[in-house]
Amino acid sequence: MRRLLILALVIGSLTRLLWLTRYPVGFTPDEAAFGYNAYSLLLTGRDEWGVPWWQLFFTNLRSFGDYKLPLYTFLAIPFVKIFGLTEFAVRLPNAVFGILAIGAVYLLAKKLFNERCGLSAASLLAISPWHIQLSRGAFEANLATFLLPMGIYLFLENKTLFSTLFFTAAAYSYHSARLILPFILVFIFVNFRNKFKPLLLIPLIVSLWGLSSARVADVSIFSPTDNWLGVATRRFEARALGLPDQIARVFSNKLVYSLSTFSQNYISYFSPNFLFTSGAGEPFYGMMPGRGVLYLIELPILVLALLYFIRKPSRSVFLLLILIALAPIPAALAKGPGAAANRAVIMLPWLIILLSTAIVRLPRQWLTLVIGAYITSFVFFGEDYLYHSPYLAAPSMSYGWRDLMPRLQAFTDRFPDVRFSRSLSEPHIFVAFYTRFDPREYQKASASWPRNVKFLDQFDGYYLGKYRFGVIHPADPVTTPTLYIGKSEDFPPDFPEYFHIDYHSSRPAIIVAQKLP
Repeated sequence: MRRLLILALVIGSLTRLLWLTRYPVGFTPDEAAFGYNAYSLLLTGRDEWGVPWWQLFFTNLRSFGDYKLPLYTFLAIPFVKIFGLTEFAVRLPNAVFGILAIGAVYLLAKKLFNERCGLSAASLLAISPWHIQLSRGAFEANLATFLLPMGIYLFLENKTLFSTLFFTAAAYSYHSARLILPFILVFIFVNFRNKFKPLLLIPLIVSLWGLSSARVADVSIFSPTDNWLGVATRRFEARALGLPDQIARVFSNKLVYSLSTFSQNYISYFSPNFLFTSGAGEPFYGMMPGRGVLYLIELPILVLALLYFIRKPSRSVFLLLILIALAPIPAALAKGPGAAANRAVIMLPWLIILLSTAIVRLPRQWLTLVIGAYITSFVFFGEDYLYHSPYLAAPSMSYGWRDLMPRLQAFTDRFPDVRFSRSLSEPHIFVAFYTRFDPREYQKASASWPRNVKFLDQFDGYYLGKYRFGVIHPADPVTTPTLYIGKSEDFPPDFPEYFHIDYHSSRPAIIVAQKLP
């Protein structure tokens, strides 16, 4: 039995650590921000905006205006100290916690059911495409897949102090975890009242604290959106065809729109399309486009698990079903182009354990077939991830900066004016990260940057030393040798290029052009 757990941990370690900087392809602004803020805190005790480290527990990381929760940055500090400010150092904490999540799921499944169920759950999570992909980048959402199962396990073990620490850490890990934590704690209180201790009120208070209000206001379906125009259009249509305005308002208003959007979003996270076929609607966070977040073989197993529960209900399975039902709520409350795998990943540990309850009940002859199907699915996922995702995911993963900055630094001394287009999405954080820009100088510069924009790249004309960020005008005359860095659409037709960085598809990702006086 222990050999199987060790094998699961070895496979889980290999799938999360090998070629960590190559896959996922690219390096996102959020990853660079976590890394640079860890670097800044390490050297100065302050973040990129000059906020002291202890205040971040009350204000969060402003970053670009998206107000990240601070836990991942703090976790990255020792890795940046050991390995330097590198992509590997920034991604490594999540890979480590992804491996630890395998152990947490094992312990919780064993506690709720038995040893065999725990080993099955650990094995399934080790090869889970959803978990592997989100464990390989600095994607803070994945931290909750370790912290929440471990918190529940420790609670069931009557280790209240440690359970409190894990739940509180989860509240500082990711906004989805923070939003769902009160529901989990209330459910625990109702169903395990005899085990609930006043100490557990600490993570409840932290999670209910309005620290994420700025972020929630930005991404919530209840915040202003262009889609609200459709509400007014529907009301106009109804009035034009004779429905009184007072009645039209009952059917077409912002509340009805928001509740309808929430319902559609929530259901989408349980759709076969998201779980088994097309996968995430957002091609970010290293997720493979056009692939379900679960294996197709897991569909019949999931059905079997539900049938087993209907035939013989159990308190433990009921707990899992409640956790699965609660998990997509934060994701469903957020705007976006489609189902977001990162926002909903907190449902994965419970799904994995539920699947394991069915697998351990299979007859031996069926179990052999299921294991074969899992191995085949895993091999096909590996081929997809290694040899196809770099082509498909690169544009969404800010591909090119890793190759750009060393080449740029080799000759920027010849160019006193270097201008980055804001089309590159928060280009200043990449410059700061790859040049290891002095955090003290960065904090001096950021003191003059605007505070009244949601995202910094909406602002035109801010600086880091000689680097300028904003709208670029390559056709305008210059007085000094100037470099322009942007995308194809930033340059006039036939504008002479200095060099460019290509995607794997040979399309230009980043273009560098020079202009002399």
